[in-house]
Amino acid sequence: QRNLLEEDSDEEEDFFLRGPSGPRFGPRNDKIRHVQNQVDEVIDVMQENITKVIERGERLDDLQDKSESLSDNATAFSNRAKQLRRQMWWRGCKMKAIIALVTIILLLVIIVPIVLKYHT
Repeated sequence: QRNLLEEDSDEEEDFFLRGPSGPRFGPRNDKIRHVQNQVDEVIDVMQENITKVIERGERLDDLQDKSESLSDNATAFSNRAKQLRRQMWWRGCKMKAIIALVTIILLLVIIVPIVLKYHT
C-alpha cells in the first residue's frame, strides 16, 4: 500500500485508493455525481418495475384462483341443472300416467254400465 500511496503513483490509483479529492477531480467528480444520480434513478425505476411485476403476479394468481372457482361453480351448476331436468321429466311422466289412468277409469265407469245395459 505504501508503494501505491507514494508520490509517483498516478491519479487513477489515487482515485481508487483515496476516493475523489481536491480540485483535481472537480469536473470529473461532477460527472461522476451526474452518472451516479442517473444510476440511482435507473435503480429506483427498476425497483418500482420489480414491485409492479410482483403485484401483477399476485393479481394473476388471484385471478387464476377466481377462474378456477368459477369453473368449479359452473360445473356444479351444470350437474345440478341436469339433475333438475331429469326430475322434471319424471314428474311430467308421472303426471301423464296419472291423467291417462284417470281417463281410463272414467271411460270404464261410463262405458261399462252402457255396455251392460245394452247387453242384457
